[in-house]
Amino acid sequence: MHAWEAIQSSLNYIEDHLTENIKIETLAKVAALSPYYFQRLFGRLVKKPVNEYVRLRRLARASEALKSKEKRIIDVALDYGFSDHANFTRAFKDAYGITPDEYRTSPVILNHFIMPDLLLNYVMVDENVPLIADGILVEVIRRKLDEPRIFIGIEGEVPETELTGGKATGIATAGIIWDEFHRRKSNIMNLLPEGNEVGILYMGDAREGCCTYMTGAEAAGNPQVEGYASYTLPQGEYAVCCFEAENFTELIGSAIFKASTFMGNWMKNHGLTCGNFAAEMYYDTNSDASYMELWLPLSSSQKMMKMKKTWDKTNGAQKPSLAAVSEYVKNPLFEQLCKYLETEYQSKPVLEYSRCSMQYGWNVKYKKAGRTLCTLYPMEGYFIALIVIGEREQTETELMLPFFTEYLQQLYHETKTGMGQKWLMINVTDDAVLEDVKQCIAIRRGKKKK
Repeated sequence: MHAWEAIQSSLNYIEDHLTENIKIETLAKVAALSPYYFQRLFGRLVKKPVNEYVRLRRLARASEALKSKEKRIIDVALDYGFSDHANFTRAFKDAYGITPDEYRTSPVILNHFIMPDLLLNYVMVDENVPLIADGILVEVIRRKLDEPRIFIGIEGEVPETELTGGKATGIATAGIIWDEFHRRKSNIMNLLPEGNEVGILYMGDAREGCCTYMTGAEAAGNPQVEGYASYTLPQGEYAVCCFEAENFTELIGSAIFKASTFMGNWMKNHGLTCGNFAAEMYYDTNSDASYMELWLPLSSSQKMMKMKKTWDKTNGAQKPSLAAVSEYVKNPLFEQLCKYLETEYQSKPVLEYSRCSMQYGWNVKYKKAGRTLCTLYPMEGYFIALIVIGEREQTETELMLPFFTEYLQQLYHETKTGMGQKWLMINVTDDAVLEDVKQCIAIRRGKKKK
């Protein structure tokens, strides 16, 4: 079992027992881990401590219960583990910015911390092959748009914190824009009777820390409607993620976050680069099962290809920048790991030239307190992470080994020990192996918490 599968089993358990008393020991048992390693892995993969995650999921479920006025607010609070009305109100307002009474009186679309589907981070499918994940049907196809399509609607700003994959809570700004569009849609001229509705995310004139988000519907011809925004979906090639959810609110909530997560990983693993906007194409928004497509324009990588031809990593006289190395690697996992090392460990990259026969040429080294955390060797399309496991890290590494990928487990066993050390040369080619590297670095650094 991989680490993510163990944590996913605990996430499923939490979701099924939100109205009950949930103990760390029980969740650790479900995941077949000790409480210490369970909490450590949970925090790393879910990005929240266990108790905080449970509280946010209870608030999400409670907000759904508040839509019905059959139960008093205090009864909803007690159902989801809050001791009294005041405690529930305080937690609800901290998360969403409004009280339960205000929400029940004037319902709005809320951003919840959604239940992660870790499968979407680690499983890739080929084009035109459907994948079922957490009740959502996902399929990726390529589509060529021969003629531009024009949409008319309402434009607004969405904070970037709202675009963090279902991890920010509060009133959904995108939901407010959608509500306003649907309220005014009947007054907009020249809309196609059977045209799609669309949500388009792009920079536009948004302030720093925000993106522009337009909700609209397809229009005929090339109309300019006073008081409304317009956006032209250009002709070209697109990667399109098709998926369904139970209703429209689910589509613009957890479903779009999960699809975005999946497509981000899918694009990286297929060596594709997205253009400067993303379009959510909606179909049958009034039906029982809502269907939508996430359209991502494909852009070329000519600059990266040129860098590959002009930079020779074995030329000791041609010291590159970190950006040049990243362009040579042409894999977003490299930038992700560099950013992670700089933010998590406050470690700055040092470019060094090595004449070692193992990996001749330029490399990127990260150190902390005089000790090397890892050394990164650029390759075309991927990179190698060298992590040294010494005697003091060996015990913890071997305890964690069953939760690493099969590749890392095999590499560890096949790497010979010399002078009490294993020099792991890890080929980083996907997100799962990247997580292995992060865990090995944490063990080497001696971090007890994530």
